[in-house]
Amino acid sequence: MTTYSIAELWRYPIKSMGGERVAGLELSVSAIVGDRRWAVRSIETGKIASAKRPRPYGQLLSWSARAQADGRVIVAAPDGREYSAGSSELDAALTEALGEPVQVVEVEEGREETYGSEWPEIPGTVLSDVEVDLPVAALTEKTSFVDAAAVHIIVNQSMTHLASLLDGVKLGVERFRPNIVLDAHDDIGSGEFADLAWKDLVVKVGDVELRVGDPTPRCVMTTLAQPGYEQAKSVLQVLATAARKEFDYGAFACFGTNAEVTAAGTINVGDTLAILD
Repeated sequence: MTTYSIAELWRYPIKSMGGERVAGLELSVSAIVGDRRWAVRSIETGKIASAKRPRPYGQLLSWSARAQADGRVIVAAPDGREYSAGSSELDAALTEALGEPVQVVEVEEGREETYGSEWPEIPGTVLSDVEVDLPVAALTEKTSFVDAAAVHIIVNQSMTHLASLLDGVKLGVERFRPNIVLDAHDDIGSGEFADLAWKDLVVKVGDVELRVGDPTPRCVMTTLAQPGYEQAKSVLQVLATAARKEFDYGAFACFGTNAEVTAAGTINVGDTLAILD
């Protein structure tokens, strides 16, 4: 049995906006409570806005959202102004910033949603130099606006290895938007991507249980500028070379791992996460 410590926990109340670092997360059997329950929707197309389509939605990364104790979600604009999610004032501010009419909407459980994405040239991968519409919550229940699975995990040792392959690029977990950041209890995985081979594993944190699926395919969002980080095209280029993974549907540059919740509960920073052999 391999064990890790939970170093950081993150929640993103609104899809593609900056999130909040928290001390604990509540996990239901279909989603992280409060994670990506809201999204920006284009009124013209009906599609969900994602920073995977950088023009114009990449600038959403400069907005941030946080949850209040009473359940309200507060959004901070780049100029410091604050709005409540679901308010006409927020819709108007985002419409002006993005240059097209949009509305911030709460998830309708079970509704099929799509978002547009642009993929730069990534040699050796299936999505290279293309634009494509993708389904929201592609691998999980339609109870949030996640891209694929309910939970996204990264390992700090993998972050360290990636940094060693990049030339002066400032890395941070914000580029990868994880929910759970782990520290290994020993030197397992040092000098490599520690979690690239994870697949079909059972993970336990106290009474909470997760089923790890596949590595997480990465997209243009890892390269975009956001508060604290400059644009860095080399992040995706290096992953396409050093962390390319073959799936049934083609090859992708990967970093981190997707997971589903199989036993609900609460997890906290400092908890021990065990990968069961």
